[in-house]
Amino acid sequence: MRVAARQGEEHHGRVATWSEEQLLGDVERLAIRALPYDDFHRELTARIRRAMSIDAACWHGLDPDTLLLTTANPEELLAGGFLTPASEPLAADVVVTSEYLRADYNSFASLARRRAPVGILSLATRGHPERSIRWREYLSVVGTPYEMRAAMVSRGRAWGCVVLHRTEGSGDFGPGDARLLARLSRPIADAMHQSLRTDAARRGEDDAAPGLLVLDRHDDVLMMTTRAAVLLQPLLRSERIERVVPVAVLSLAATTRSAAGAGRTAPAVHVPTEAGWLTLHGSVPDGVRAGTVAVIVQPTERSEAAPLRLQAYGLTAREREVALLVAQGLDTATIAARLFISAYTVQDHLKMIFAKTATNSRRELRARVFFSDQLPAIAARTRPDQDGHLREAL
Repeated sequence: MRVAARQGEEHHGRVATWSEEQLLGDVERLAIRALPYDDFHRELTARIRRAMSIDAACWHGLDPDTLLLTTANPEELLAGGFLTPASEPLAADVVVTSEYLRADYNSFASLARRRAPVGILSLATRGHPERSIRWREYLSVVGTPYEMRAAMVSRGRAWGCVVLHRTEGSGDFGPGDARLLARLSRPIADAMHQSLRTDAARRGEDDAAPGLLVLDRHDDVLMMTTRAAVLLQPLLRSERIERVVPVAVLSLAATTRSAAGAGRTAPAVHVPTEAGWLTLHGSVPDGVRAGTVAVIVQPTERSEAAPLRLQAYGLTAREREVALLVAQGLDTATIAARLFISAYTVQDHLKMIFAKTATNSRRELRARVFFSDQLPAIAARTRPDQDGHLREAL
């Protein structure tokens, strides 16, 4: 079956009401509101719809170190009747298969490495989408034959991705749609990272969780989690003046208000204490009085899930480095260049990695060692931590 691409801003009776610049500015402002994860997805999709026709959007989290999927949000596919609770697991299995087990077009890992991290399926297949596993077994079956995917990348790290769907009646995505989504990649990635931090701080599930405090416009404390109070105690002791909020937090709050007024996100602040370094992130919570600032407090140094999993297989430090790059979908030549070793040495490391992990190929390594343990957590809608990792998968 040959599908012809159709361009234009008008689809299925809907016309774009926002310009690209309006959308870009509003998404950047959305990043500083620190919305809960699911609310953020809904707000973001609503904004994109003002500039581009979408019949359904499915958002995913990505681990920024391994580029593995960490979350899936098929809410719109279910609400639109494209999927049902019974068919959703089958569709998810097709997506996982096309991402990790069988070669397919526009994998999230490959998109994350592109200069413009966006892919339209019909263009990638040269008008023959039936070449794609996803199209044959999923997209064409559920009635959304047109697909555009994008990875959300900021400063070289991917924090999530999205699949945008259109029906036959709406028509295909075009190069203009791809250019717009590529421009949105960085601000959306920044907003995703901020949303993860805030979600993790709100949960405060364990000793490894960050803390959260909220200050009003006079810097009086409106709310402080127990974890935030514990983390800030060493910093308060070092100041030798009795106060509730350390100077570093007050300084960050002022910077956050100033940045928010200019539509920007304040940079993180790293502070040394007798118990180790702390990192402070400031943002303006959604739906609060002017001047209110939320501050997330977390230890600067944290262990990473993927390296720990590899260590459990008995991989050496260098083998772990190679395996992590394989998880990102990099080829032998790129891995060799990254690690300043020869391609032959990379292949030798891969042989040892396959032997120790009882795998036979790069795809099997990614699927079995890196991704299989995450599936139960994703199915249970487990939230990643503030670094984008599913630590529960260890």
